[in-house]
Amino acid sequence: MVTGILLILLIFIGAFIGRKKQLARRFNDNVRIALDYMVQEHPGQYSGDRNAKSGVFIFNTERANDTLRSVVIKKVNPLHSALNVNLDHMLLISLEGAAAAKNVSVRFKVAKKAAKIDDLKDVLIKVTGVLNFKQGDTKDFTVVLPIAGLHQLSRRAKNADLNDAQVLEDIADLNLSM
Repeated sequence: MVTGILLILLIFIGAFIGRKKQLARRFNDNVRIALDYMVQEHPGQYSGDRNAKSGVFIFNTERANDTLRSVVIKKVNPLHSALNVNLDHMLLISLEGAAAAKNVSVRFKVAKKAAKIDDLKDVLIKVTGVLNFKQGDTKDFTVVLPIAGLHQLSRRAKNADLNDAQVLEDIADLNLSM
């Protein structure tokens, strides 16, 4: 009896893990996305509340499949205990006819007043949504994305000659000092 229950439990756990991997693979096969962040320069910059600390996550989205029309982001959940995202409505990233990457931003708030947010690079963000295709097909996805880095530094790195080691060291020093 106990072995039967354990067997059923293992089957459910295996199906759950397989489904999660399938949803992430579905997303990665159709969309290329990079996630950057910006933190407010002074308290209350985005919210008007002088005590609130906040910032934005910037989704740099590009389609990898020509039949993809749009990406709808339903839920954004930072896997960091001090960060909170209250997504009031879904985000639509229209990729139809887009030659260049599209950028969409989502505000986040630092939930813990005493939390020090110096560097969010490599913090994981769980994103849930729907992929819309030209044939009218829709596919759900759930993916966990790492934050690539600070938005301003990412732009400087793309514009710089990446063969120059000194530029990369300067960017690393700036990132550590923030």
